[in-house]
Amino acid sequence: MVYYRMVWGESMKVEAIRVWGDSILKGIVFDSARKRYTIIKDNALSLLSEKVVTPIQNFSRMGATAPEALKALKAKLADASLENQIVVFEVGGNDCDFDWKAVADTPEAEHQPKTPVAVFADVLHEFVSVVSRAGGTPVLCTLPPIDCARYFAWITRDGLSKEHILRFLGVQERIYRWQEYYSTVALRVAAQTNSLCLPLREAFLERVRGEDVLCEDGIHPNALGHRIIAETAMRGMVKCGFAPCT
Repeated sequence: MVYYRMVWGESMKVEAIRVWGDSILKGIVFDSARKRYTIIKDNALSLLSEKVVTPIQNFSRMGATAPEALKALKAKLADASLENQIVVFEVGGNDCDFDWKAVADTPEAEHQPKTPVAVFADVLHEFVSVVSRAGGTPVLCTLPPIDCARYFAWITRDGLSKEHILRFLGVQERIYRWQEYYSTVALRVAAQTNSLCLPLREAFLERVRGEDVLCEDGIHPNALGHRIIAETAMRGMVKCGFAPCT
């Protein structure tokens, strides 16, 4: 199936889907058996590619922040046209993170996340502008939720002071709320720029059965999580006017 986006009653062929993101859309999971990170075969984009024949080009990188992803995107595209192309920007998880060793060492000091919120918002705005000027369709994403208890255990597993980190945070749940803040920024920028936004966070939260959708580290979606992302992408495409070519 080739997917089309309906524009003013006409069909515009989508020639390519390009993705810039972090480890989530890179397909990274934590393998608890082997105690290391690896790329899962049935990751979200791999599953999505089984449903569409439109080429999906994945430039995601583990550890990427929004400024880094935008820099890579601009370097890759240069002055190229993005007409009839969808460009997905999935970032935020690394941007909202702190240097936890520094926090543990000096919990009373002022600590900044890797990408301050204002900078994060500016980068998302610039992404939309860059892609739109090149004729493409920009797509932002909300952030899949994290498990703050698991993540707190993860960042302190090698001996960082839990007491000191909690002194900085106030409460453990602050990690969840802070990451959620970046997700709301992505949603707000999408609304301000009239851009598409894949509701990844909402798709995870609406699953009332309480299935385990995250890896041991509390931040990376597991196999089920990747299926949720793929399904959400498909629903988003259809909702926004994409239909299979027959």
